[in-house]
Amino acid sequence: MDSNELLKINMSMGMLLMSAHRGMYRKFLKNVQESGFDISLDQWIVLGPISHKVNPTHKDLAEFCLKDKTSISRIVNTLEKREFVVRVPDQLDQRIKRVILTPKGKELFKHTAPIMEKTRKEVKKDIPDNEIESFKNVLIKINKNLNFEND
Repeated sequence: MDSNELLKINMSMGMLLMSAHRGMYRKFLKNVQESGFDISLDQWIVLGPISHKVNPTHKDLAEFCLKDKTSISRIVNTLEKREFVVRVPDQLDQRIKRVILTPKGKELFKHTAPIMEKTRKEVKKDIPDNEIESFKNVLIKINKNLNFEND
């Protein structure tokens, strides 16, 4: 029996998802380190919407990244200490802080976006696009079954 058959027999769907996530995480970190950059996957995931949305709030980032506000605050704190982002008060409500990429953060994102794309290509290697789409659709249904949209 080969290792793929053993995986199918011995691993539940949840374990397979966790294993795939860990593998993708490690692959991204390896690719980033080989390129000479120092950024975690969580930091990169938060940089993405900051670079594409207009001055998102912590709440916006939490919703987009599917993370709780505490995790977002911790990640943004790290990014701010490293001078990749700054927080500025909202013009209408000073209690709300908006997160903006600094020139240093823009440069980092510009150089690491191709690394993420390389990682995605490596992950999807030898998997037809229709299977990737089917997999995504199944994950969406699982999330609906778990009522994540109501959390």
